[in-house]
Amino acid sequence: MNVILVTGGNRGIGQEICRQLDEAGYIVILGSRDLLKGEKAAGTMSERVIVKQLDVTDEESIQALFAFVKKEFGKLDILINNAGIGERSEDPVNEIVAKVKRSIASNFAGTWQMLKKMKPILHKTGIESRGKGAGNVSLFQVRKVMETNFYGAWRMIQVFVPLILKSEDGRIINISSGMGELSALTGFYPGYSLSKTSLNALTIMFSNELKEKGIKVNAVCPGWVRTDMGGVDAPLSVSEGADTAVWLATEMQIPTGKFFQKRSVINW
Repeated sequence: MNVILVTGGNRGIGQEICRQLDEAGYIVILGSRDLLKGEKAAGTMSERVIVKQLDVTDEESIQALFAFVKKEFGKLDILINNAGIGERSEDPVNEIVAKVKRSIASNFAGTWQMLKKMKPILHKTGIESRGKGAGNVSLFQVRKVMETNFYGAWRMIQVFVPLILKSEDGRIINISSGMGELSALTGFYPGYSLSKTSLNALTIMFSNELKEKGIKVNAVCPGWVRTDMGGVDAPLSVSEGADTAVWLATEMQIPTGKFFQKRSVINW
């Protein structure tokens, strides 16, 4: 039976990918940075779903999961690099605003004192005077997004390729975005867009490097999906967003080195 590892499986598209693969009868390893959130996400899934702590920005966390998979299964058939953050999801600005709101609710004097303390932080991160666009974005935030969305996937591939080579039909599926398409790049969420463009380039690199070894590597644009990151106005459900990744994981014959959306190849 195929063993499939999904990073960032505790919510949104990742959770739905795990659910659909579980329904299809596969052994699914649901990776979650917060173990309790992962266990909650897997609550309605079968016992085939194994929840493990995984932080793709933490080498020790990745190595610990590698050791588990190697001991328990001796192989990994499919790696789905889904873990990712947006420029808003862990933005220091949001944290600051939330603290200010809480302080306002208690007392004005406390708010003023807190803002004075926050000023050096705002200046250091470049938030105080910067606006939107590639020319104004905080590079502090860009690095944070790249660390998860790009370097996290790269770490996972480097560590788990030896186990994927043990599979008779090894596959790597990178969850990307149309915002990373070269022809469509703008200053709109530049850090997130750059992380996905970089992930697409990584997909091409590894597809060429691993195709002679029988491992197929592809990228997926799930579309604009109603998740915490996509928001309530997005036109697609999580089921629709997960569909192409699940199809690439389960379809008998697939190519390598391609970028997919709605089960069709799109331009890089």
